[in-house]
Amino acid sequence: MRLLLVSTIALLIAGCSGLGVVPMGRDTYMIAKEGSFTTFSGGAVKAELYQEANAFCESKDKQLMPVKDAFRDSGYGRYTNAELQFRCLNENDPELRRSTINQDGVVLRGRMQQI
Repeated sequence: MRLLLVSTIALLIAGCSGLGVVPMGRDTYMIAKEGSFTTFSGGAVKAELYQEANAFCESKDKQLMPVKDAFRDSGYGRYTNAELQFRCLNENDPELRRSTINQDGVVLRGRMQQI
């Protein structure tokens, strides 16, 4: 019983928890994290995920391209959490261009408009 209590306290003190980067397919990955009882902002957890994803891509000498992200702030009976889906692409990859993420967390590609 005492070991269970100590383990639980250690987990709470450890802060955010997550599994790390998970492959989803060719050059596509996902990372998710849940905040601790002292983390209230899903945006803060999401920022940590972007840092981890960027470091992951840089370790492969590639560039981060977000695909989709989502987060939820903490509330009554739930911790904050966030998820990021991303690709690691070569610097000259045609898919790697300026993009915008809409309010649903989906990446939109800019389109050239004819004038």
